[in-house]
Amino acid sequence: MLTVLQDSVVSLPSLLAGSANPVLFVLMAPVFVCSGLALCLDSRLEEAERTGVRRPHLWDAALVVAVLGLSVGAGWALDAASGATSGVPAGRNTVFLTGLLLVLRALVGSPAVMAPVAWIFAVIFFGLDNANHPAFWTVLPETAGDPVAALATVCAITAGLGALLSDRRPVHR
Repeated sequence: MLTVLQDSVVSLPSLLAGSANPVLFVLMAPVFVCSGLALCLDSRLEEAERTGVRRPHLWDAALVVAVLGLSVGAGWALDAASGATSGVPAGRNTVFLTGLLLVLRALVGSPAVMAPVAWIFAVIFFGLDNANHPAFWTVLPETAGDPVAALATVCAITAGLGALLSDRRPVHR
């Protein structure tokens, strides 16, 4: 998907700029990975996992780390093979949004699947100024080497994996 969408731009409104902002469509690519992970993590038999001998939290964390490793690796390979610059940031964005998803999942349960989509639209509507420069909190439109985005990503995934491993998610029946 990144190969096809890497330079595609869509014009979306900005509430701060008061006009349309050209936004790279690749910003929305992590939604598929995040929602797929959320579906996998929410497809469980809670009672069976609580009484079992194995620790499913560790398998869940291993799944998350493996999928995110593949996402970052695929982005890096795309950039290396095609000379594009959108692959590594897309991998970083996937890691960031997954961390955000996991933190909110521990607080609100399965409705947290909307967190990545909400963050993306917050960035699009409120995070870009008239000159299309992103605000410091946005993370997603930043370049691959941006230290603030890297720090935010590390913090988000660390908190997300901590929340996943602690399994303090509310049970909705």
